Amino acid sequence: MLITIFGASGAIGKLVVKEALTHGDQVVAYVRRADALPENHPNLQVVVGSLDDHRKMEDAIKNSDAVISALGPALDKSRKVKDLTIARAHETIIQTMQALNKKRFVTLGTPTVKAKEDRSQIATVLPGIIARFLFPTGYQEMKRIEQLIHKSNLEWTVVRIINPNIEQDGKSYGISFGDTKAGMNVSRENVAKCLYDSVCKSAYIQKMPIVFNK
Repeated sequence: MLITIFGASGAIGKLVVKEALTHGDQVVAYVRRADALPENHPNLQVVVGSLDDHRKMEDAIKNSDAVISALGPALDKSRKVKDLTIARAHETIIQTMQALNKKRFVTLGTPTVKAKEDRSQIATVLPGIIARFLFPTGYQEMKRIEQLIHKSNLEWTVVRIINPNIEQDGKSYGISFGDTKAGMNVSRENVAKCLYDSVCKSAYIQKMPIVFNK
C-alpha cells in the first residue's frame, strides 16, 4: 500500500511514518522543510511543500491508496481566534483528493468534533468544553474540519485524541464512542498505531473513534 502522510515531521507524524514503513508500506511524507524528516528508507519519498500548495499536494497524493493527516492545531490560548491554518490545509487536502478521485482519508481530531454515535461521558463532553474556553483557535479549527469532513464524499475516519503525550507507554489502545469508559490521555505511539490501523481496516469508515491507553 502507498500512504501519503501529512504532518509527517511532527511528533505523531514521525511515528506514523515509522509504523507504515515497519509494516512494509510505501510512504510519501509531506513536509514543509527539506530537513524536517532526516529518515532515509528505500520505501520513503519526501515531498516538500506548504500546506496550501495544491500542485505539491497533488504530486504527493496522485499515486496513493490512502491519505493520513497527523496535522494538529497549536494550543494557542489567545482569546482572539487566529488564522485557521490546519483547517485550511484540510480543505486543500480534501479538494485535491476529490479532484484525483481518491477516497480513503484518516485524520486527527479531538472530542470537540462530535460523532453521531457519541454517548455522553467525560471523554466525549469535557474536552470540547475546555477547548472552547481555553483554546478558541484550536476549537474553531476542529469545528471547521468537522464541517469539511461531513461535506466531502471521502471514506473518512477521524481519530479523536485527548492529551497525547510521551510519558505514557504505547503497548495497547482502546476505542470508545462514549459507550465504554475512555481514559483521558493517550500515548503518541498509540495514536500513530490507531491512525495506521484505521487505514488498514474498514471498521471505522465515516466514524470518529476516541483512542485512549488501555
